[in-house]
Amino acid sequence: MKDPYIKGCLNKISDYKEQRQQGRRNFEAIASLVQYGQIPTELILLQLLPYENSPSNSYQRAWIHSNPGITGTLEEWLKQQQWNEKQTAKIARAIFRLVKRCNDDPSQLSVACNEFWQISYAQNITTELISPILHALKPDKFMMIHQKSLQIINGFYQKSYTEQLKDYPETNHLGNQLIKELANYKQQVFGLPAIPDYDFFDLFCHWVFRGNHQIFLNKQESLPKLNKENFVNSHTNQNSKYSLLQCAEETGFEESELKRWVRAIHRKGQAILQGPPGTGKTYLAEKIAQHLIGGRDGFCELVQFHPAYAYEDFIQGIRPKTDDRGQLTYPVVPGRFLEFCQKSQECKDTCVLIIDEINRANLSSVFGELMYLLEYRDKDIYLSGSGEKFKIPKNVRLIGTMNTADRSIALVDYALRRRFAFIEISPNYQALQTYHKRANTDFPVENLIKILQKLNQQINDRHYAIGNSFFMVENLQDELPDIWQMEIEPYLEEYFFNQLGKVDEFRWQKINQNFLV
Repeated sequence: MKDPYIKGCLNKISDYKEQRQQGRRNFEAIASLVQYGQIPTELILLQLLPYENSPSNSYQRAWIHSNPGITGTLEEWLKQQQWNEKQTAKIARAIFRLVKRCNDDPSQLSVACNEFWQISYAQNITTELISPILHALKPDKFMMIHQKSLQIINGFYQKSYTEQLKDYPETNHLGNQLIKELANYKQQVFGLPAIPDYDFFDLFCHWVFRGNHQIFLNKQESLPKLNKENFVNSHTNQNSKYSLLQCAEETGFEESELKRWVRAIHRKGQAILQGPPGTGKTYLAEKIAQHLIGGRDGFCELVQFHPAYAYEDFIQGIRPKTDDRGQLTYPVVPGRFLEFCQKSQECKDTCVLIIDEINRANLSSVFGELMYLLEYRDKDIYLSGSGEKFKIPKNVRLIGTMNTADRSIALVDYALRRRFAFIEISPNYQALQTYHKRANTDFPVENLIKILQKLNQQINDRHYAIGNSFFMVENLQDELPDIWQMEIEPYLEEYFFNQLGKVDEFRWQKINQNFLV
C-alpha cells in the first residue's frame, strides 16, 4: 500500500465502484417511477447517461462519471441533437427499455441494441453513452466501452468496430475475452492487489494512451511486452480533465474571455493577473492552472512573494550546511524556481507555477538572470551562483497575481512588464450573482450590487475598486455587517483619508437602512 502506483490505482477503482453504485441507485429509483406509470424523461437522460464532473451537472444531480459520454450539460447536449419534445421523450423511453431488458436478461443485448438502432433519429446514442449504465448494473456481463477501450479492442483483434450501438454486442464479447487474457498480467506483471478484472482493463486502457504505448496488431506479441515500470510512470501522474467551460462556470468569467487569457499565457509563457482587492485573482489563477494541467501529467505549485523574498530563495543561493564529519560547508542550493523546473522536466505536459502577490518583492533582484530567459525561452544562460547552464523548460508556465491597490506596483519596472502578458481582472458582479444562486442563499444580491456599483463610482479608480470576493460566503446575511465594518470601511478610510465625508455615505448603518432592509 506504500507504493504510490498502487495507491493511485486504488483511488481510481474506488471511484469506479462508487459510480457503479450510484448508477444502480439511479436505475432502481427510475424503475420504481415507471412501475407506477410515470415516464420521467429528464431523469432518465440525466441519471442513466454518464456526465462530466461540473458544478452545473452536480447541481442538476446528473450521473457524474470518470468516462463521461456527455461533456456539457443535458440542455447543451439536447440542443446538439435537435430533437423535438416528442422525440426526446421517445428516446428516453427507449433507453430505459433497453437497459431494463438487458438487466433482466443479459442474453437479450444483441436484440435490444438492434431494436434501438431502428429508431431513425437515435443514431447519436452511442455505446459510450449506454454501456456505462449496463456495466454499473452487471459489470461481469457488460463492459464499459469508450474511445480508448474501443481502439484497443480493434487493435488487438484487427477489427474496425465503431461506437455505434449496433456494434456493441460484438465489442462487448471481444472486450470480455480480452479482459480474461489481461487478467493473468494483473498480479504477475503489474503487482496489483485483488481488484475486479474489468476495472484493471479500464486502467490498462488509460495507461496505453497516457504513455503513448504501441498497440501491436498481434495480441500475442503485445501482452508479453507489458511491464510495471511504464504502467506506474504513466498511470499515477494523470490529472483530472478540467475544461474551460467548467472554469467559466466556477469563476463567473466568459469562456471566450478565458480562451484569450489561456492563449496569451501559452504565447508569452508567463502572465500576470492584475486587479483591485477582492476580485479573486488567486482563485482564478488556480482555476486557469487547473485547466492547463487538466487531463495531463503536469502539476501546479504556488509561491507567495514578500518584501524579504530574494534571489537566493527563488533561483539559487549559498546555504551553510554541516557534513557527516561535522564540518561546515557552503553548497549552492537550488531555490524554489529551479526546483520547480527540475521537477517539470520529468513531465511531458504543462507545469504551472503561480506567484501570488508578485509585486511585493523586488522583482529585478529576485529574478536575476531569469529576466533574460523569460524573453528568450529557447536560450540557456550560466547562473551566477553555481556557474551551471540553465534554461526554462518548454512546458513551464508562470502566472502571477498583482494587487493594483498596492503601492508597490510602482516598483515593477518596464523591463519586467514587457516580459509578461498583463490580464486585467475587474469586479465581476455576474460571478457574485451566480455564486449566491447556486448556493441558494436567498440573499438580495441585486441590492448589494447596486451599492458596490455606486461605491466604485465614488472611488473612481479601477485600481482601487472593491471586488466581489469579499461577499462570496454562504452565510452572507449574518456575516455582512462584520465584513463591511471590519474590511470595507477600514479600506475606504485609508483611501479617502482626507475626505472622510465620502466614507460616511457608505457606513454600514446607512447602507443597511437605505438598501438592505
